[in-house]
Amino acid sequence: MTFFRTNRILICFLTSLTFYYSCTSETNFKENKPTERTQSRFIHTSFFSKTLNRDWNYTIYLPPSYHNSKSSKFEILYLLHGHGGNENAWMAENDLRYSIDSLITKDQLKEFVIAMPDGGNSWYVNGVEPIEDAFTNDFMSEINSNYRIYNEFSHQTIGGMSAGGYGSLRFILKYPDQFQNAILMSPAAYTPTPDLNSFARFDVPSFKNAKNEFSDSIWKSYNYPNYWTLFDKSKQHHLFYLSTGTSDCYKGIIQAVNKTLPSELSKRKKKVTFSIANYEGGHEMKVWKQALLDALKIIYKK
Repeated sequence: MTFFRTNRILICFLTSLTFYYSCTSETNFKENKPTERTQSRFIHTSFFSKTLNRDWNYTIYLPPSYHNSKSSKFEILYLLHGHGGNENAWMAENDLRYSIDSLITKDQLKEFVIAMPDGGNSWYVNGVEPIEDAFTNDFMSEINSNYRIYNEFSHQTIGGMSAGGYGSLRFILKYPDQFQNAILMSPAAYTPTPDLNSFARFDVPSFKNAKNEFSDSIWKSYNYPNYWTLFDKSKQHHLFYLSTGTSDCYKGIIQAVNKTLPSELSKRKKKVTFSIANYEGGHEMKVWKQALLDALKIIYKK
């Protein structure tokens, strides 16, 4: 049994490592000009973050009609990448972009903007760098100031995969009057502590102690259960879309999506609507893309 368990962990590690390098490779990023196939654009750019005291990269998707009008405004999806990724992760191969464009062209989706920051391996917490503060203050302000979006609660969605799902869950619970919807794709919402094979245990400096070892207490100090009280103070109604792959090698994620989070959300059924989807596949992009498209069809249904 130990042999097979060890090999499952190794397979999961290698799969995640492959995803790490595919997401961080600049050669995968293709900033295309509008073509006959699609008039949407996505732009790779940066701005100076006062909170981080450095330039901060991000990618933004602008829908087909964005440049045809100078007055129309759009809803906004803040989309976070997973561990080892960067601002290019979601749009690296263009197929997600084309899928969204196709749904818009077929009048199955309203047009909306997607903003994707480079979260590094921060897991979007105020750790080695104050990424959480930078996101909620600098990044959201950058998007609001430079793009024609609605910044009201009912027009803002937060979403992410894996570590980005962890960050998205923390954000909607901690800042419930900012985001109406959360799209949590294989969220690394481990509780009480991460799986033994999770990158959270050995590759996230913010979760380590002075001895450079993973710390249960530090993890728990950041983790999302701390913010249910803040969430409960909000008078807004929220929508949660939970999903994972049926063969995800992080068992804590399957547990979170199918049991732990639904249990907590069910306690709040008067002001929370949620759905659960399990897709064939593992901890991988094909699962997350399908989950994202399905959630978008509901949130941005035309």
